[in-house]
Amino acid sequence: MQAVRVLENTVVGNRLHHIVLDTQSTDLPASYTVPGQYVQLTIGEERPAYMAIASAPGSANFEFLIQSTDGTAGSICATEAGGELLVSAPMGNGFNMDAIKSNTPLFFVTGTGISAIRSVIESGDWNNTGARLYYGSYTPEDMAYQDKFEEWKQRGVQVHALISESTATAWEGQIGFVQDAYAEDPVEDASKAVLVLCGAKIMCEKATELLTAAGMPAEHALTNY
Repeated sequence: MQAVRVLENTVVGNRLHHIVLDTQSTDLPASYTVPGQYVQLTIGEERPAYMAIASAPGSANFEFLIQSTDGTAGSICATEAGGELLVSAPMGNGFNMDAIKSNTPLFFVTGTGISAIRSVIESGDWNNTGARLYYGSYTPEDMAYQDKFEEWKQRGVQVHALISESTATAWEGQIGFVQDAYAEDPVEDASKAVLVLCGAKIMCEKATELLTAAGMPAEHALTNY
């Protein structure tokens, strides 16, 4: 593992931290080639945690969305700009980009799973692909990257942002669950869809059942692990 400097540590939601690592002068960016890859990340003698890279391949520095919880994640989130973290080389196969680019991409994600999905969205141009993002969080405060929605729309992604807590008063968007929102307006031909999944297990299962029942090939349900 390599020691790298924290360039930025910004709170972007309820216990959510946007962390940027100075990897520009290392060999790490060259080994990050597929959206959805992840690293081991830690500080000091803490047990390493697996974290998906949120920035797209080709970016000079690695970006992450990390929720501050007990243990390693909390220690990482407590490290201010200028501090050092230990990071491994990128690992994992990432998402099957050939399948994603040759079909209609449907990004289904909950919570901090948006970090891995962000790396896919920002890796290319999705105009004329029919790409859709269904992003669910518990409350508006739990939803990261709201400031990027407009950019993603410009890339050609139809953005559906949902919260599941119906009592939120400051939310003007959709309320409910991502798979239910999709079911209200499904794609015309599910056989040409590819489901890009990251988040709660039950969401992934229900979304996969919904799309395969409509004709999507089972192998088109993609994860990054």
